[in-house]
Amino acid sequence: MPAAEVPKTPNFNPSSVTPNLNACAAALPAAELANILTQLNIEGHTALYWAIVNNRPQAVRAFNKFISCYSPVCTSDLRIACMITSNHAMFMQLNLGRRSEQIRLRGLLGCLPDGIQVHTCDEFTNQFNVVLGIRMFQKRLRTATGNKWYHEFVAGGRMWWFRFALLKPSNGLWSAEIGLCQHSHPARLDAVLLIEAHSRKPGRATPPEALKIPLTLTGTNFLALAPWRSTERIDYVPPPKMTWRISEELGDWVMHDKTEYVDREGTLHAKLEMTLL
Repeated sequence: MPAAEVPKTPNFNPSSVTPNLNACAAALPAAELANILTQLNIEGHTALYWAIVNNRPQAVRAFNKFISCYSPVCTSDLRIACMITSNHAMFMQLNLGRRSEQIRLRGLLGCLPDGIQVHTCDEFTNQFNVVLGIRMFQKRLRTATGNKWYHEFVAGGRMWWFRFALLKPSNGLWSAEIGLCQHSHPARLDAVLLIEAHSRKPGRATPPEALKIPLTLTGTNFLALAPWRSTERIDYVPPPKMTWRISEELGDWVMHDKTEYVDREGTLHAKLEMTLL
């Protein structure tokens, strides 16, 4: 059985993946096998794409042993597969975020990966929570290019981006913003960002309240979010009655050295409570 046929075989047997791939590896140069696994050669998609879409994680793990890195085309294909299946865990496992400069910066700072988890609250009402644990929050914002820090996640059959950004460098106002990544369907959304507060005063009787920030289209002229066509372009015009982001001001506490919205290790703990309308 050719390696590229494994993920779409109807009578797929997980135990057969490794022997089949080992047989292919013995017959083909390593570069050629990796090329077969990452090219759009099965109905316009990669073998890895079909392994994800058909929920065959064993095949994904086996394939990855023969692949040193993904091409941009393969990465895009895998991002779409995770979006189709709402598989955030696989999205994170394969490190499919596109912000390579942020990964490099995190490495230079010696910062461990952030915790980003998606929890479905009620599949019948399209509600889900995204739990964020952003390490070295202030230090990374201060050193990031353009004073922006992105996170991406998969939920509700869509791929989303979320960021903290410096709105107006002249007055130090920061914002929290959310939008859709390329290839996502438009969405009508109500969301609330809850940022956990941490007491820095010994013996404080009650914990401080969380910061509650609405991210909603209610009360605006827009009906829905449109996907951001390119993360680098600023001249993109979304369709009528749609916007490419929802933004809300945070104020200037983001850079306060003794803000209560990061813990003693410098981690910001937050939760996005999202409802698709």
